[in-house]
Amino acid sequence: MTAPDAHPLDLLRQQASHTDPRDVQRDLNARPLPTLAPGTWGAGAEDTLRGATGMERKMQMEMRIGLEGHLHDLPLRRTAPLADMTLPELLTEHAEGRRTLLRVLDRLLTVGETHDLRAWTLGEEVPPAVYVLALRGRLARLDDLIAAQRVTISP
Repeated sequence: MTAPDAHPLDLLRQQASHTDPRDVQRDLNARPLPTLAPGTWGAGAEDTLRGATGMERKMQMEMRIGLEGHLHDLPLRRTAPLADMTLPELLTEHAEGRRTLLRVLDRLLTVGETHDLRAWTLGEEVPPAVYVLALRGRLARLDDLIAAQRVTISP
């Protein structure tokens, strides 16, 4: 019998013990949006963008729930249903949503420096230092899905 693989949260907790959450945040802020890369979009781009944007909205809500009582000056961005958006609208929505997500992350980390906060990820409530690492992985996977919708046309 082999030992079970470590739970992803255990790995993130271990990594959080020697990682500065603000370094992870700086990395996320510096990462270029996959929607801004040059190229032509594939046929599945709209569906992929709807899914990725919806997941990023969910991530914002995970953080907002953890910030209960500390949201007084953090604006709630009005959103529209993704189902009816065209590709150009989805590209704009994704960029705006990502900017908002990063603002909410900044608030989570800032408030988490002085208050005991938790955000929900991978089936558990975790401190901001663990959440930001999980968020980095989740956003990287979504960015990869979006980038895969780019089509390279050979001359």
